[in-house]
Amino acid sequence: MGTAIAKSHTLERDFTNRRDRVGVTLTVLSLRRLQRAKALRVSLIPMLLLAVAPAAATRRPGQPEIRVSTLERRVHDLVNKARLDHKLTALAFDERLSKIARGHSQDMAARSFFSHTNPEGQDATARGKLAGFTCRKQIARNTFSEGLGENLFQDHLYRQIRISGDERSYDWNTLEEIAAHSLNGWINSPPHRRNILDMNYGQTGVGIAVSDDDKVYITQLFC
Repeated sequence: MGTAIAKSHTLERDFTNRRDRVGVTLTVLSLRRLQRAKALRVSLIPMLLLAVAPAAATRRPGQPEIRVSTLERRVHDLVNKARLDHKLTALAFDERLSKIARGHSQDMAARSFFSHTNPEGQDATARGKLAGFTCRKQIARNTFSEGLGENLFQDHLYRQIRISGDERSYDWNTLEEIAAHSLNGWINSPPHRRNILDMNYGQTGVGIAVSDDDKVYITQLFC
């Protein structure tokens, strides 16, 4: 089962960062600013294009087919089920947010890092603005929230490998198991859980990529 790092941003007068390590699940809460948020200045970087799942022809014996688009929707559905179980409205699936999330998962898979901030120093809000997406909401009369919430999860296509001589056999994870691992990892971690159950969010996007070494990177954005 996957593991996680938790990170949250909250605003008092300015904002403070807190990073709690819990395996490899990551979360970032939206930046809360009174009156007006300061503009973010970020540099442009090219989008990385790469295959996000092993081709069917390269699957090993017994390996289940993991369709990335299907897995993304399944993670989305499980998150919404958790919200409905807590009497909250379901989040709308936003393809723009999914594209931004997918780009980050692809970047992590290609450059072998796992963080809310990419090597160029851009977090979810900055990456959203680069793609033309700004999330700003009025929380109260004189209080606004600006920024994207983000949960990250890293899993693996298989649970373990058995080696006998030159032969290898794998205990593969199914699509349903990978989706369930991500939700369980998030819902049992307070910062991730807060993103999932935040009543101020109305949109979400899920983007997934699979690396060459069989790691599964899952990014979920909230607005």
